[in-house]
Amino acid sequence: MTPTKILLVEDERSLRDGLRERLEREGYRVSAVATLADGIAALSGGPDLVILDRRLPDGEGLQLLSALRDRPRRPPVIVLSARGMPEDRVEGLEGGADDYVAKPFHLRELLARVRAVLARGDAPAPALAFGEFSVDEGARVLRRGRREIPLARLEFELLLYFARHPGRAIARKELLDRVWGYDRYPTTRTVDFHVQALRRKTAERHFVTVHGVGYRFEP
Repeated sequence: MTPTKILLVEDERSLRDGLRERLEREGYRVSAVATLADGIAALSGGPDLVILDRRLPDGEGLQLLSALRDRPRRPPVIVLSARGMPEDRVEGLEGGADDYVAKPFHLRELLARVRAVLARGDAPAPALAFGEFSVDEGARVLRRGRREIPLARLEFELLLYFARHPGRAIARKELLDRVWGYDRYPTTRTVDFHVQALRRKTAERHFVTVHGVGYRFEP
């Protein structure tokens, strides 16, 4: 089996070297770089996962997420940052990150999140259609007729979870548990932001607010 390729973008040398060594001991193939420019260039190597620091010497790490949007195959991204306030986390997730880990962090927790994010990408799901929309899960594309509608990775995962549970009121905490992949998160506002994005890109009527609970998907 081909080893999973991880791109690590981190300017702090001791942390970069330590993470690379531990990830390689876990069986991953790691490319480690220290700058935003080198990180963007390294995307051509087709990583399966990106671990990304925000504060880089040549720019804001989240700019790499913008560089990923036009790529046909988008790897998941875990952001590492000393900026751990709720608004910082929301900014990262809204920008397209799949997970956000505040520094300092426990190495075992990061490794667990790496496994969880990679596992989400392996889970099969049935073909889906609702209203005027269809989902090509293999290509990770949402279409309205023949027109493709771009979705960030977490928007796509959230849509899949809703579509697999139509007509059921789903709590925000459940969505964080099942879509984000862990059961403790600083704020449920991130669910609301992602649902609003899906409403803008599809139709308001498909995502019904259940007051005091969360949302219900009506295909």
